[in-house]
Amino acid sequence: MPETDTRHNGPDTDTPLWQFALALWQQDAARDLLLCLQEQGWSVTRLLCAAWLASQGAAWSGNEPQAIQQWRRNVTESIRSLKKSLDKSDSLLTPLRESLARSELEAERVELYRAWLAIRETEPADSPVDVDRMAEYNLRQAAPANTSSNDTTEPMIRHLAQLISATSHGTPDQPRGQGA
Repeated sequence: MPETDTRHNGPDTDTPLWQFALALWQQDAARDLLLCLQEQGWSVTRLLCAAWLASQGAAWSGNEPQAIQQWRRNVTESIRSLKKSLDKSDSLLTPLRESLARSELEAERVELYRAWLAIRETEPADSPVDVDRMAEYNLRQAAPANTSSNDTTEPMIRHLAQLISATSHGTPDQPRGQGA
């Protein structure tokens, strides 16, 4: 999620999941962890869905509709790959890179909206949950297929879970439910 410009046309995609994603993304440590996991093949949008559900006290199975997976593969990842293929040192390409970054954000916004439609009815646990533990569980469910956490990703998952818990409980400056 490269920027936080939320201008768009179409259905109202300003969901609690989107607001949570923006709030988490604004934290440098969380953003760095998400991007590091992305470099290792993890999907940031899957991680954000897992995180939001944990913040709501709900477990995530990791299952998502095929249409969301296809969108991620065919649209979001294609735009990201094209953006990354452009030479950052070539100033002539700067406007194109910036345009692709905006397009990537828009593709992620659409992906998160579609994911929201699929997960919004997920029931929270019957009893109060430890958000840290729920977040760790959910984040592991977001692992790429045929991949599990390892010595590199496990500390990142634990740290990200702590940041998710802090975000879901709010801070003195930002009460729960208030996004960017």
